[in-house]
Amino acid sequence: MLSVYTRHYPPCPRTDIHYRRCRCPKWIRGVFENGDRVSLSARTRSWVDAERKAREMERAASGRITVECAVQAYIKDDEARNLSRATINQRQAFFARRFLPWCQERHISHLDQLRPALLRHFRQGWDAASTTAARRHERLRSFFAFCVANGWLAANPMNLLKKPMVLHRPPTNYFNRGQFKQIVAAAEKYEYGGGRDCWFRAKRMLALVLLMRWSGLAIKDAVGLKRDRLDERGVVFLRRAKTGVPVFVPLPPAVASVLSNLPPISPEYFFWSSHGDLASATKGYQRSFRKLFRIADIRNEDGTRKPCRSHMFRDTFAVELLLAGVPIDQVSVLLGHRSVKMTEKHYLPWVKARQTQLTANVRRAWFTEVKRPAVQLRMRDFRVPVATSHSLKLHHWVPIRITHPLLYL
Repeated sequence: MLSVYTRHYPPCPRTDIHYRRCRCPKWIRGVFENGDRVSLSARTRSWVDAERKAREMERAASGRITVECAVQAYIKDDEARNLSRATINQRQAFFARRFLPWCQERHISHLDQLRPALLRHFRQGWDAASTTAARRHERLRSFFAFCVANGWLAANPMNLLKKPMVLHRPPTNYFNRGQFKQIVAAAEKYEYGGGRDCWFRAKRMLALVLLMRWSGLAIKDAVGLKRDRLDERGVVFLRRAKTGVPVFVPLPPAVASVLSNLPPISPEYFFWSSHGDLASATKGYQRSFRKLFRIADIRNEDGTRKPCRSHMFRDTFAVELLLAGVPIDQVSVLLGHRSVKMTEKHYLPWVKARQTQLTANVRRAWFTEVKRPAVQLRMRDFRVPVATSHSLKLHHWVPIRITHPLLYL
């Protein structure tokens, strides 16, 4: 049975812990039916709200949910929401390989046993980069939010854990025009090792490179592009597989011509035979891209090999638009982002209008002396000691005049 009591603090004159009418913090204490003791803050100053929370805790304790059952319900709910198979597999791997074994090692079987201190200890055992730790933290937070929504927990314990700080987020990389020409030349020399598509693989790789560069499509959307999505005007219209947002992008006539003249592998698709799984076909093209990048052998300015990925064609499409002065909200629509904030997260440094505005604002803050460095500025007299005798080390002061444009800033 759980009961509510009041912790009085000055200037409250009351001392009776059962007094209800003051605005001092309310606490909950007692023993559950299974013998577990509890003493915690109700996080409210209202006695009625504290009593309601105590009764909810009793109801939750009477029907305790195991951690394994909660995880299974969470995964099934993800499948019912039609999330991508890759997302579901990542969550299943995290809970099956890390979270559930950790709970079994510490004999934790029920959800109400997972307190913030234990979860903090679980997080300390992660030997992962900051970005990976942030994703795992978010998966745990989402799982416990699901448990709270189902009434299995009174509060989300992950809310008391600070998020991991993400350090050294890699900047968005893209192909400049010279590097893109190298990739196109490598696609023309591409040779496929085998399979029914070996005679036309080079043409398909060239068409896929041009399509992704000039449409901004991700590789899964590009590989699964249907022929009827390209009209006679050379405009591509589809819904992004990841976000479901409609995308409407015109293609250059040369790119549309390459796609139209592509040897057919399927009457319905440009790059997919429609046999098997689209994800498997996408992985096959990703392996072909890795081979293509090895052939292109793109180098950085210091001579090191540039790390290349197929998604960089999408980044090139966005960066070139922003450098051409296209507003970022329009670029967000062309990329199929749900929100312009996602576009700003990855591509804000490339906005040309923003760069011009920042440069102008900095120049307006300059002093007049800095704007016109050729003008003679004020000179200041300095007196420096000059030795007159090496034996006696005597000095006398000689005035000099120093002029520098940044001396008095």
